[in-house]
Amino acid sequence: MLGTIFYCVLNMSIAACIVIAVLLVVRRIKPLPKRVIYPLWALALIRLAIPFSPPTGWSLFNYAGTLVKRVVSLDAIAQIQTQAQTQPPGNLVMMNFIGAAEQYAPVAYKTEALSRVFASASAIWAIVTISMLMTAIVLHALTRKELAKAASAGNNVYRTDMLLSPVVTGLIRPRIILPAALCEGSAEYRMILAHEHVHIRRRDNLWRGVGIAIACFHWFNPMSWIMLRAFFMDMELSCDEAVIRDYAPEERKAYAGTLLRYAEDKRQLVSSAFGRSGVKLRITGVLNYRKLSIIGAAASSLLLLIIAIALLTNPRA
Repeated sequence: MLGTIFYCVLNMSIAACIVIAVLLVVRRIKPLPKRVIYPLWALALIRLAIPFSPPTGWSLFNYAGTLVKRVVSLDAIAQIQTQAQTQPPGNLVMMNFIGAAEQYAPVAYKTEALSRVFASASAIWAIVTISMLMTAIVLHALTRKELAKAASAGNNVYRTDMLLSPVVTGLIRPRIILPAALCEGSAEYRMILAHEHVHIRRRDNLWRGVGIAIACFHWFNPMSWIMLRAFFMDMELSCDEAVIRDYAPEERKAYAGTLLRYAEDKRQLVSSAFGRSGVKLRITGVLNYRKLSIIGAAASSLLLLIIAIALLTNPRA
């Protein structure tokens, strides 16, 4: 069972490398707002988490050539498990990039040498993955315990002198925790609350936790960590856009100044912080923000749909 899981994870990781590379290029298209880019990272997370998807002629992987060694139908695997005589047409398939398996569910390798190599590799992968997940859980629990000392200010807002930057903490029931020195009722206070409420409304901390967990499963793949960093950055950039979209130019300058003031990065695990790293890029984005026209919004939505179909679907057999 462990070998089968590891073999699937390897194939998902290779497929995700291509998806992540495409998204890293797409996110550099300047006219595209970050609120369009940010949801696209779900495509990479899905690729890293789910091995099967529908085959279409629109899939980018149709042009992968010999990189895809085999396309395996979910129904074909079910047929092996049930020893059925007939195989219904498959509507979900998995790509096999490695080409080391003779059959699937469970995976049987082509040679005994391959079997030994993958047995050892899967054991190492499992040990490191469990260790990283446990470390993430413990660090998050310690952070929650420390921030639990914050005093309630009402309306799901808490204050503490342990923080230099505002944060949203908690996965299921997130709370806004502000530095005690932040003046209540000030323009900065209102801007920060608006930013943190966007995080809560979108459940960004939950998605942050999902991203960290998936990256732990793919710890051996450098692209998964590059994806995680870009995902977190676009999360903050898109949140800034959501806050300032109705701001006047002077208000945007004030918001940029607030970002600079709270640029201290406390790096709480699975927490969205107002002053998280990448402040220079965020300030540039705020000061250069332009609203999309109706045509621009429609074109962006169409592009998002095309990219989603191309990256989420698998090639035809």
